[in-house]
Amino acid sequence: MRPARPTTRRRTCTWAAVAGIALLASALTACGDDGDTGSSDAVPSAAVGDELATAMQPLDAYPVPTARLDKVSSLAGKTIFYIPITKQAPQFTTTEKTLTAAAKTAGLRVQVCDGKGTPTDIGGCIGQATDARAAAIIADAIPYKLAGNGLDAAQKAGIPVVISNQVPDPAHPASKTLTWVPVPGGEQQVRLFDWITADSKGKANILINQSADGLSPAAYVADGRASLKKNCPDCKLTVNKVSSSNFPLIPSSTSAALLKDPAITYVNSQFEQYLQPTQGGVQQASRTDIKVVTGSASLGGMKALKAGSLAAVTAQAAAFQGWVNTDAALRLILGQPVPKYTIPTRLFTKDNIGDVQLTEQAELSGEWFGPAGFSEDFKKLWGIS
Repeated sequence: MRPARPTTRRRTCTWAAVAGIALLASALTACGDDGDTGSSDAVPSAAVGDELATAMQPLDAYPVPTARLDKVSSLAGKTIFYIPITKQAPQFTTTEKTLTAAAKTAGLRVQVCDGKGTPTDIGGCIGQATDARAAAIIADAIPYKLAGNGLDAAQKAGIPVVISNQVPDPAHPASKTLTWVPVPGGEQQVRLFDWITADSKGKANILINQSADGLSPAAYVADGRASLKKNCPDCKLTVNKVSSSNFPLIPSSTSAALLKDPAITYVNSQFEQYLQPTQGGVQQASRTDIKVVTGSASLGGMKALKAGSLAAVTAQAAAFQGWVNTDAALRLILGQPVPKYTIPTRLFTKDNIGDVQLTEQAELSGEWFGPAGFSEDFKKLWGIS
């Protein structure tokens, strides 16, 4: 059985979600019965159904750290550099907005520099931050090896670095000048594959457009593949590697994969930033029977789900992450221990999408994942409420 989700307890499902999960559980039981006989097969199927039900519910409360942070007021006027690997990803826009709001609350400014998905641009952004003697650098989804020289130079210059949305690199462990804020990217992929398993009754043929930007996306897909192998041995998975630096190639590579294997009926865009060109590839292949899902969904992906052009999405609390990243940066700047953070995720389908407000305000408040108000909790931690 998979470990329990490391998040705060979730609320009870709505009736619509419960009805949907009943169907999922039924489908999963059918999947478990394929190939083998015996009542033991129903046990993991029921477990997956329970996990999907939990994954579709909002939290009772956000997992805000509890350790207070003193002397935040002494940092007023300083500048934090926020460097996303590419601003093409809508999720980073959400994080940027709440990170900016959090920093402003603490009296700091935020300078944003777009990494544009290339080592040259990312290195230029880090060099700009170092030359400007930034108080800290927050690198979002940037593998350490992709900008190792620049990140090393920044830390030698006394500038602490927060790396978010990456699996921690063992070659660069956390230190007084470096911390990692990993996210449950693997969990998102597991949920999408589990949903596909249930929806297909264990007979899915899946194409995933997997990001080739560093090692973390592959690690997330590996988690999903392990779940697929366990819960859906008759499912087939084809991996198409894509990159944020080569967007124009995504439609043609997606179309080619679908034409090569006409039996594919599910397409998974690993991150929403690849969703539009992925859907373009499905259209190029003239496939109207494909069910498309995506991870790291933002407002656009959520609206597409409600409109019916997506079958399921997972999302992470990018608004909460903006405050978490700021908290981590402040603690490094002040030389304080950095706690372990948990970034919530949630699975959305037609059964629970009607329960959320699809507005930018709702996205920025974090209410899609649980009760809004974590910003006030952080202010209390920082002694500025």
